Amino acid sequence: NTLLTIALTGLVLFVILLAIILIRALLFNDKTIYVKETDFKYEDDEIVSKLGKLIKIPTISHPDEADMDLAQFDLLVSEVQKMYPTVFSVCEFTHTEERAIKLKLKGHSSEKPTVLMAHYDVVPVTADWKYDPFLGEVVEGNKLYGRGAVDTKSTMACALSALELALKKGYKPKNDLYLCFGSNEEVYGNSQVKIIEEFERLGIRPHFVFDEGGAILNGAFPGVKEDTAFLGMGEKAMVNIKLSLESNGGHSSTPRKNGPAVRLARAIVKLEENPMKPNMSATVKELLNVLGRHMPFYFKIIFANMWLFKGLVKKLFVILSADTRALLTSTFAFTMLNGGNQTNILPNKVEANINVRISPFDNVDSIIKHIKKVINDKDIIVTAVDETPAFPECSFKTEGFEIIKETVIETYPNTVVAPFLNIGGSDGKHWTRISDCVIRFSPFKVSKEERAGIHGVDEHIKVETLHKCLEFYERLLEKI
Repeated sequence: NTLLTIALTGLVLFVILLAIILIRALLFNDKTIYVKETDFKYEDDEIVSKLGKLIKIPTISHPDEADMDLAQFDLLVSEVQKMYPTVFSVCEFTHTEERAIKLKLKGHSSEKPTVLMAHYDVVPVTADWKYDPFLGEVVEGNKLYGRGAVDTKSTMACALSALELALKKGYKPKNDLYLCFGSNEEVYGNSQVKIIEEFERLGIRPHFVFDEGGAILNGAFPGVKEDTAFLGMGEKAMVNIKLSLESNGGHSSTPRKNGPAVRLARAIVKLEENPMKPNMSATVKELLNVLGRHMPFYFKIIFANMWLFKGLVKKLFVILSADTRALLTSTFAFTMLNGGNQTNILPNKVEANINVRISPFDNVDSIIKHIKKVINDKDIIVTAVDETPAFPECSFKTEGFEIIKETVIETYPNTVVAPFLNIGGSDGKHWTRISDCVIRFSPFKVSKEERAGIHGVDEHIKVETLHKCLEFYERLLEKI
């Protein structure tokens, strides 16, 4: 009787648990009101030719400023002023010592200022491009081609074009509006830092800052059929960890076992096999909460009941893909290996560099502690260099997030909008010093081909993609 009672009680509890799980899954739906039709009248401001002119100017950044052709940077600033005469006549214009562009448009109020960002410097080009990397013209029917087409002369041109159109109609923003275009984001980003320092001196705290980051993708998440706009609410900290080991070299004809190269290789393999512990930030939890509502029912069972399946999801995300793993854990990228310099001599010293992108739950100390524990070799020296500190995440419950979300849905009907943790870096991180809401999003629907061109070869943007970006900025200006 006792065993029967226990069994029946267990069965009842199981049925109740199952019912709770299924009911939560059935109710796990997106209640967002999506726009299906719009009467917005898009106005083409010759955006293709204007962006083409900017692309033609090779504003290439290098770590050493002495390697940069700064005359090209000055030329671009001069050309921008010619292309957007209304903007530069109405707005307060500052051309900083670092060649950044800062524009201020006085609003009806100064209580909630907005900053729109981009950068006009680009990374160097490599060989194997189909056309001139600075062609700045449409090829193959609909591709505006050249370095900077996506990253990020495009958003700079669209923001300026939208403002030029609006000002011609007598536009005045609700609050002060700043457009800040950096000149060295690809190397060290101090051109934005100098602008931020000026804001600090003047006591200006932006209500929200809008920078490059996530984009609109299709098929980016398992089971989600709709296009998804990923709004970056934060980005990982970064540090380079150097592993070094010194030992006596020798001739390659009599190699001893377990030499320095072998020991360092073992250490790397151990770290590859023993990653950092995964965790979910508030942003990632909301990402799953949003996207889970657009998945098939069997996935909804999981994401509607994270109180039960959170541990399972964390394990699955670590093994599912590099992208999902990077959302939950600090990542180790083994980027440089250095050792001997002659084929028949054993090296006296070997080194490896690990580029670590740090999750919100870790820090440099915990990273080093984990590395030392895993490699378990006291002779290997572990050193942290080039540390970029952690930056606070913007809450997805802010007015800034709602403004961007609404603008996305109006511009791209039936697109799901989800907060996201940026895997890479941007100038936006600097603005977290003076703003609680820095949103990183490039308002494009981009294909894999377009994404591959960013920092790669054959960078281009489709003409229709560029037109929608301009429409986005036209709509955004109406709200700020």
